Amino acid sequence: MAAVQGIKGGFKAEREFGFALDTRFPQLDLSGVDTGGVAIVVEIDNPRRLNLHQLSRVLIGAAKGGVRTAVIDFKGRSMQAAIPLFNFFALVDEYSRLKEMRKLEAAIRTGV
Repeated sequence: MAAVQGIKGGFKAEREFGFALDTRFPQLDLSGVDTGGVAIVVEIDNPRRLNLHQLSRVLIGAAKGGVRTAVIDFKGRSMQAAIPLFNFFALVDEYSRLKEMRKLEAAIRTGV
């Protein structure tokens, strides 16, 4: 099914059938997620270049399309996780807010 949604922003997102996740990611624990429908696989190329705003827009679009499961795959590393899409969106949103607070704190410290 693998329809690629984006390559910019430090990540690539594609949809995958839930039943195909076992064969694509054999070492991944899928017990806590819904594999009955479609999942979104987010391959993160470089975490430092990750555009959180763009990623959150992709996740919102996936949720509107009925996706309930997210698989996060760090390219070039053996780090993968499968979590409910809502939880992943909440993590991205929280980190985005934290990033904004760090920018604000730096601006206050420098007096800008």
